Amino acid sequence: MTTLAATDLLAQASDNAILDEALTLSDWLQAGIIVAASLVLAVVVARLVRRVLTHVVGPGFAATVTARLAAYLIFLVGLFYALTSLGVQVGPLIGAIGLGGLVLALALQKLVENFFSGLILQARRPFKVGDTALLGDHLGIVIDIDSRTTVLRGLDNTVVRLPNSDVAAGPIINLTTEPLRRSELEVGVAYDTNLQAAAQCLTEALGQVQRVSADPPAQALLTRFGASSIDFTLYYWHGSGVPEELATRHDVILSAHQSLAAAGITIAFPQMVVWSGQGEDAQPYHGRADAIPASSTPGVHAPKQPALARQLSRWRIRTGFIRRFAPDE
Repeated sequence: MTTLAATDLLAQASDNAILDEALTLSDWLQAGIIVAASLVLAVVVARLVRRVLTHVVGPGFAATVTARLAAYLIFLVGLFYALTSLGVQVGPLIGAIGLGGLVLALALQKLVENFFSGLILQARRPFKVGDTALLGDHLGIVIDIDSRTTVLRGLDNTVVRLPNSDVAAGPIINLTTEPLRRSELEVGVAYDTNLQAAAQCLTEALGQVQRVSADPPAQALLTRFGASSIDFTLYYWHGSGVPEELATRHDVILSAHQSLAAAGITIAFPQMVVWSGQGEDAQPYHGRADAIPASSTPGVHAPKQPALARQLSRWRIRTGFIRRFAPDE
C-alpha cells in the first residue's frame, strides 16, 4: 500500500510538474546557473566539512559521509530552486521522494541502524583506529570503522567484522586509552613463612623488573588465608598494550620466583598426606561383636505420667511384692 501511494504521488508530480506557459531561453539559463552554482557550493562545503571533521573526530568514514551528505543537501536545495524557477511544482515531488525514502528506510532497517551506529561511534570516539579494545567477546586492534562494521585484527592475526549496532549497544573496553594499565598476580607462601620478610622480598622483586613502572609504585599485599598457603597479590603497572602485559607478567613471575628462592621462602602448593594404615589398632572392637541394646530415639521423649498415676503404679508394685513374699495361710 505504501508503494502504491508513493507511485500515485510520483504520477501526480509528473502530471502537474510544469505549468502550461512556455519557457524562454532566459528561464533555462537562470535554472542552469542555479544548478551550477549549487554544485560548486556543494563541493566547497564538502571539502570544508571533511577538513573540520577530520581535525575534530579524526580520519574515517564519518567525516567523508557527513561531507557528502552536506554536499547532497546543498545540491538538492539548488536543484529544487532551479525547478521552481522553471515553474515546476516541487511540493508533490518532495512528498513522493520523502515517502519513497521512508519505504526504503524500513526495507533497509538493519543497514540504516549500522550506518548511524557507525556515525555515533566515530562522533563519541570510545576507541579509534589503532586502539586495542575488548568488544563483547572479541579482543583485538581496531583497524577500521566503515559504514556497516567495525573491523578488529585479533591477537592471532585474524580479522573480525562486528556490526556497528552490536558494538554501540554492547560493552566497550578500551585497553589502550591510557599509556599505563595495572595487572595483578597471586603468589602463595607456606604458613610458617615470615610474612614481613616475604612482603619485602616480593616488593624488591617487582622493583627489579624494568617493564614494571616505578610510578605508580608496585605493591605486594596480603590478601587471604588459602587452603594450602597465605596469599599475596602483586599489583604492578605496565604499558597498556597486550604484548606489554604478557611480557611484563613473564618477567614478574621469573623475578618473584628467583627472589623467593634466594631468600629460602617456599612457594606453597597443594599438599596431600598419604597414610599407610600401619601402627594403628587393627581390631578396634577387640575381635567381637556385641548385641546392640535398644535406645530411645534422639530428640524423642516418652510422655510423662501424671503424679497420681505414678503413685498408684508404685503402690501396685509394692503390694504385689509383699504378696509374693508373704507366708502361706
